[in-house]
Amino acid sequence: MSRLSRECSYCHKPMAADEFKCKSCGNMVTTKTAKPEQPYMMGYEETVLDRYSIVLLVIITLFFAPIAMAIGGVLLFNNDAIKRDAGKILVTSSLIMVIIYVILFFVFS
Repeated sequence: MSRLSRECSYCHKPMAADEFKCKSCGNMVTTKTAKPEQPYMMGYEETVLDRYSIVLLVIITLFFAPIAMAIGGVLLFNNDAIKRDAGKILVTSSLIMVIIYVILFFVFS
């Protein structure tokens, strides 16, 4: 069993598992450090709205304007520019649909 099970986070020299002070650079190493060949975590990439999502948003806007307005209002405060643009489209189109519904209601009643 090898005594060298970790490395110094400052000079990257091998250290024993029970050592807390590096013998080569003299720095205190209190936590177990990751090996350099260990891959780092990749960032999460969001994709652009696909065709089916856009169709679903249009259907929601046409038939459920208040729900589309609420979803668009939430998307307006997102950090992603694409989602903000989708929120603007949803809020604007749902407001137009509400106005159309009100006009139709007064015309046919």
